[in-house]
Amino acid sequence: MKVSASRLAVVISLIVVFSIAVFLSIRGRSESVEFLTEHTKAIDMQPSVSPDGKTLAFVRFRELMLLDLSSRKLKKVEPDGLTGIAHPSWSPDGEKLAFSALHSKPFHYDDLSSGVHLIVMDLKTLKWECLTPGFDFNTRPSWSPDGKKLAFTKSSKGAASICIYDFQRKETKRVTSQWARSPAWSPDGKTIAFISGKGNSPDVWLMDADGRNLRPLFEDESTDEDIPCWTPDGKFVVFTRQIALSAGPQRRDLWAVRVSDGKAFQLTECQKGWWAIAPCVSHHGKAVVFALRRGDHSVISRIFVDWNEIKSQKLRQ
Repeated sequence: MKVSASRLAVVISLIVVFSIAVFLSIRGRSESVEFLTEHTKAIDMQPSVSPDGKTLAFVRFRELMLLDLSSRKLKKVEPDGLTGIAHPSWSPDGEKLAFSALHSKPFHYDDLSSGVHLIVMDLKTLKWECLTPGFDFNTRPSWSPDGKKLAFTKSSKGAASICIYDFQRKETKRVTSQWARSPAWSPDGKTIAFISGKGNSPDVWLMDADGRNLRPLFEDESTDEDIPCWTPDGKFVVFTRQIALSAGPQRRDLWAVRVSDGKAFQLTECQKGWWAIAPCVSHHGKAVVFALRRGDHSVISRIFVDWNEIKSQKLRQ
């Protein structure tokens, strides 16, 4: 019995040590930045995590890239006839990507030639459809949760507004009259977060999915906000924030605002010359993926967030 008790004590000790090690590794991981791409000569931007959390779409030098998050294998996607790809966004079923792009092949004057177009591409066949022929700039698409609509920014004659494309009706409807950009559909499909302002200061706003009931969620005239996105539970909107351009900003950070009461939380503290931009939240809500601009290059990065006890994470070299 003494031998058995001794062995049992050893086993229990090993279990305790292992449990502590796992806890510390998880805790350490939640308080540090992880670089998903590390290429000092690349500019990796605009990440978007697939609905199943397995794949990351992003843009490198205006080309579409897919990163397998488990194996870290990288694949370049080259749809025929398109160039200048930006702002990829996954369809809810994970089978398609919406993004903005230029047509690389010549068209007739009255066709698709000019402008930045909203594209929807099937990932298996790489066949794509242009939703916005014309001469406007159409960018930053966001899918409705049911996959039936796309909200996006349309810029025409220097004015930006938010439009919604209906796949069933095959028509586009403008839903904002004031200047607005960067829409992000809420997980329940009832609300759209976007960037707008009463003056020239870009702040975080909300509106109903039909374009009604526009109201500010987070306002600060001394700072500029951009690129909102939702946590999967719909409780927080994550966005980027920096001091106003007129004041000469030297860094940009990630923030989150709680929808229920408008309280804002700082997620990152970047060192001077670092810019955290274009965030998206992982499918399980535990991580925020974003592009981190460092000098002349940028990398896709990830931080883990405890939404019950939000702490700002210092990003340093």
